[in-house]
Amino acid sequence: MRDFLLGILMGIANLLPGISGGTIAAISGRYDIILKAFSDLLSFKIKKNSLKTVAFLIFGIAISILLLSKILSKVFEKYPEYSYGLFSGLIIGGLFYLLKEIKIKKISNFSIITFSFVITYFILSFTQSVEKSNTNLFYLFVSGIIGAATMVLPGISGSSMLLILGIYKQVIDAISSLDFKILIPFGLGVLFGLILIVKLLEILMEKFREKVISFLIGLTLAGTFLIFPVTTKWFSYVYFVLGILISKYLEAILKE
Repeated sequence: MRDFLLGILMGIANLLPGISGGTIAAISGRYDIILKAFSDLLSFKIKKNSLKTVAFLIFGIAISILLLSKILSKVFEKYPEYSYGLFSGLIIGGLFYLLKEIKIKKISNFSIITFSFVITYFILSFTQSVEKSNTNLFYLFVSGIIGAATMVLPGISGSSMLLILGIYKQVIDAISSLDFKILIPFGLGVLFGLILIVKLLEILMEKFREKVISFLIGLTLAGTFLIFPVTTKWFSYVYFVLGILISKYLEAILKE
């Protein structure tokens, strides 16, 4: 039951940009247990406890995603500028958690952040037009892989990454309306990403934790810079500040 409830919270977190499902798991004290359980199953080591943990977790995540996706789809449709403003704030607020995890003044970390920012900015600038296309199956597949990786990392939100990649609304709408033309390639990407990346992440986070987090910080900063709503609707900027405050408040609550 504990993992089911944790799954509901993680599902909500993974739907809201700026709030990481991995962070929820880390704060609950079960992050390592969950990562090990997924790693065992993906390595075909069928253990009763691992199977039970993953099953309850996935069930909880699925329920919260199905229930919340319809609400988010409507919000994005009616208030796009305010939504991007709020979500940009949530993402920036979430970055404060990541920054606490590394030594920012360390030259190697700062260099990785800068490199990641520049490369990500140019790549995403080039691919921004993809958001307008519902037919680019390869991009949906690759986005699913990237989303899967970020969903399991503490500090970075999978939905933040989808927003940055330009397919967040597309995926939320697809879940809400059960559009399998989008869900199948994206879902296959997520599945492939979990199989390919969970084991790799386990090794990388153990050996190069600060470098991985530094790379993610640069990537997230570049993406947020691109999606930030430049608009005459000044209330969008109020929502941006509100997003930062909400993110910090949630972080404080989850630590209690």
